[in-house]
Formats: sequence, C-alpha cells, structure tokens
Amino acid sequence: MFDQKLEQKILDFLPEHGSVSGAELCEAFGQRYFELWRICMNSELLCNTYYARHYLRIDAKLPGFARLSPSILRNFLTYTCISTLPNLQNAIEEGEAKRQIHRDISEKKRTTALRIIEETFDADLLKRVAILIAGDVCRNMAHEVPRPERASGEIVKGSDIDLILVIETEDTELRDELENRLLETKAIYLRHPALREEIDFVVNSLPHYQTVGSFETPSQMISCKTGLESQFLAGNRLLAVDMRSILTSADIPRKVLDLSERAFSERMHTVERLRKNPDAIHEQHERRLFYFSDEVWEFMLDEPVLGPQ
Repeated sequence: MFDQKLEQKILDFLPEHGSVSGAELCEAFGQRYFELWRICMNSELLCNTYYARHYLRIDAKLPGFARLSPSILRNFLTYTCISTLPNLQNAIEEGEAKRQIHRDISEKKRTTALRIIEETFDADLLKRVAILIAGDVCRNMAHEVPRPERASGEIVKGSDIDLILVIETEDTELRDELENRLLETKAIYLRHPALREEIDFVVNSLPHYQTVGSFETPSQMISCKTGLESQFLAGNRLLAVDMRSILTSADIPRKVLDLSERAFSERMHTVERLRKNPDAIHEQHERRLFYFSDEVWEFMLDEPVLGPQ
C-alpha cells in the first residue's frame, strides 16, 4: 500500500528531531510530497497533529464550486506536526504554540490595518464608509513568511492585509476618493523597506450586496462569503450592520454553511480515496483538491482589481 522502507527511514529520522512539519519532512526526504503524505496517512507508527483552521473557498473550476482551504497538501506542509507516539504530547504542544504564533501575527496585522486607516482617511470620510478586514487575518491564520507580491514582485511580509470598504450607495466621487487614497498608501507600504506590507482592497456599495445576494455565480458567492466572514475595523459601523442584514435576509449564512458542509464531506472522501489508492492522484478532481491552486484573495476574482497588475 505504501513504501515501508521509506516509513522506516522516517521512524529513524524522527527521534533526533522530535516532531517535524510536513515541509521539514519533505525537505529531508527529497520533496516527495504525495508519497510522504500517504505514508503519514497510512502508517500505524506515525502520528499526525493538525492545527489549521479550515474554511470554505469558492472554486469556479470545481462542480458545485466548494472546496476546503488550506488544500490537502498545504495542510500537510504547513499545518501538520508529524511525530511518533512517545513524542505525541510534544507535537500537540508545538501545534498549539504555532497556532498562537498565527494568532499573534494576525493581531499585529490588524493593528497595522488600523494604522493604515488612520493615516489614509480623515474623520469626515470615515463617517461615509465601513472598513472591514478579511482573508487570513480575520481567520487568525496570518503569517510573515516573505513572498513576492503578485504584480510587482516586491518582497512583502507574509499575508496580505485585505480590506473591504462598504459605502451606502454607488457614489462615483466617493469611490474614487477612497480608491485613490488607498492606492497611494498601498504603494508606500509595498515599497518602503521598513513596511513591506501588501494591501488589497475592494469598494462595494450596499446595492452591490443586494445584487450578489442571488448567490448564483462563483463571483456572487465569493462576494457574499467574504462579506459575511469579514470583521469590522473602523468607520461607520451601521453600514457594516446593513451589509450583514442584506446578506442575512438573502439567507447567505445558511447557503455558506451548506457549501462548507459539502466541501468538508468532499475533502474527507478525497483524502480516503488518495490514501487508499495512489493512482487516484492522476484524476483531475483529486489533483485539484490535493495540490494548492492559485489562491489569490478570492473576493478579487470577479471584481475590479485595484492597483498595479
């Protein structure tokens, strides 16, 4: 069913290293991602400790549009501690420590987002907009692993700061002012050596949420889901309340829950298929759920993308 000689090499490797992440295991054994994942999933002598927070992602290329994120491989590489039974308690404690690191980084990025808002918008402008944070930060999963920003290639400090700006009506003048101010701030934070933060944002009106509440296309689902998940940061709180009321009236919480349950069930079935049958990885559906696809911040997929591209 799996390579037992490689399993033994892992068992010989672990006592010196205690618990290791999936990424560390792959680095030690030649980046054999799928093979190593299957050994860890099938071995009776290895323990896997998970500490990811899974969430729904809308994927237009999948039937039904629903999948879980992190992907199976990303969960293994980044959010799994592998150990033997004698070291299981240490692995559990290490997983909790890493989870706390993600919480602390998320809180730091919330603080940065509040500073960005304070530097960018005056009090009068904030009365006309609700600003919410989305993405990794609102899930307490933010990280600071250096990575290139998608458009410019500039190296940034980990997770984006993803903002949703909600305005009452479709006001072109207000939209332009909000976008222009944030674009200026975005450029500063992207290029300043002491900052190196990537800011992504979208400006949506309340009528926008009334329109996308039909929840029929992937882009509508994405906009509804991110609005529902986002957390209020600053500005006119009543606009955020109104946005949530529109989504609730359209039964979006139940629809998102239904999709989440579908995605979770599909993940469990896919894991079992791949665990039992290595040839299943050659099927398109299984490959897409196993390997992480392009996970650009999802609410931007079918919206105007702001900033240099």
